[in-house]
Amino acid sequence: MPLLSDPGPGARVMAKQLKVLLPPSFHKMRISDELSGCFEAGDGAPEPTALVVSPFGKVWRVAVGRDGDGAFLGRGWAEFLAAHGIGLGFFVVLRHEGGGTLTVKVFDTSLCIKGFSAPAAVMTSRGSKGVICKPQFIRIFHPYLSEKMILPARFVKYYITDEWLNSQTAIILSPLGKFWRIELKNDQSGIFFTGGWSQFLEFHGICNGDVLHLRYEGNMVFKFKAFGLGGCQKDFKNQNAGIRPSKEKRQETPSIRKRKSNYEKSRSEENKRPKGSKNSRLLEPYRIGTSSWIRKSINTYALEHLLPLSKEFCGRIGFQMACKITLKTKMDSARSWLVHGAAYKNYCCLVGVAWKSFCQENRIKPGDLCTFNIIETTLWHVTITHCTNRKQEGSPCSSRREDMTKKGGSRSKGTKGRKSPMASLTKQAPSYTR
Repeated sequence: MPLLSDPGPGARVMAKQLKVLLPPSFHKMRISDELSGCFEAGDGAPEPTALVVSPFGKVWRVAVGRDGDGAFLGRGWAEFLAAHGIGLGFFVVLRHEGGGTLTVKVFDTSLCIKGFSAPAAVMTSRGSKGVICKPQFIRIFHPYLSEKMILPARFVKYYITDEWLNSQTAIILSPLGKFWRIELKNDQSGIFFTGGWSQFLEFHGICNGDVLHLRYEGNMVFKFKAFGLGGCQKDFKNQNAGIRPSKEKRQETPSIRKRKSNYEKSRSEENKRPKGSKNSRLLEPYRIGTSSWIRKSINTYALEHLLPLSKEFCGRIGFQMACKITLKTKMDSARSWLVHGAAYKNYCCLVGVAWKSFCQENRIKPGDLCTFNIIETTLWHVTITHCTNRKQEGSPCSSRREDMTKKGGSRSKGTKGRKSPMASLTKQAPSYTR
């Protein structure tokens, strides 16, 4: 399969459109003006031409025409559909890869991605000779799907392994970078998205007629995107309408609620202590709920020995005894670190060789921040924020000795004019970059 050519300086890339195949679509597939503007007439060609890449590796030349109703894929399009067994009622996702090249994903009437010579279709990607598409499906949104939505039976049959059939939760990765924990219901009818699903849809402003696209990453983790009524992909990052993070309703899964209930019951006696008890103070920020997380500032002790975690937080997420915790920096990557989690009377911690390897391989240094997003009790996604001013005076990244040296202070010179190291911390906050 030929490599796709690089687009010119003014070329538009990554334009996408989803279309359903109706009878008129076999000879004239209507496309958006944005997509049609990506193609130009070649040398001696009377009209613009799209190079449609077949899942089998062949490149089809399809004419891009225009009439009173707008732009369309014309001559050559019907032959492309017939050669690939793409029929009435199928959905196609057209994506411009640059250089006038289109790749096509096909969803059949089961709403699952159509297989050609493999369980999932082989498509090209810019800069690669071929990429096998991950399992994925689509659903046309209707109001009756707002409370619960069934996963296509064919998708469940071929792609959900036995070990995950009885899973109680799924994770959906939002285009906005958020992780959503959605409750699953499994009965004779199939597997449904339930608890948290309506809040997810409301947050993203999903409307009647939108097409939901979910790509399966494995282990009940899905990536989400959506197409509007016109078939163009919705840009959530630049769309404010319907997105209300401040009013987002939080729901906890049954497993989290059960763990919290058991934990709070076991702590009932400790909760009777006076409010001034030191155990009531929590040194690190955290949140419990649909998106549970805890943020830690990494110091030398954590890098060389162990990372202590709040007993309160760990108890609420179900981390109450020694276990193995999988750390991932990218949920769609196969790379992970299986770290030992230890639980003691007054604190829990991440410790051992695997924890040190995680820090070394991710180049974590003193002063960096690690935000642990709790997907499940033993599956954590880690966002690492590296400190950018490790040697700056007064920053948490500086050592105490450097701080004292830069001030020129000495214990033998008396206390007059001496500035407290803590005073410098309040004057200038460190800056971080992700």
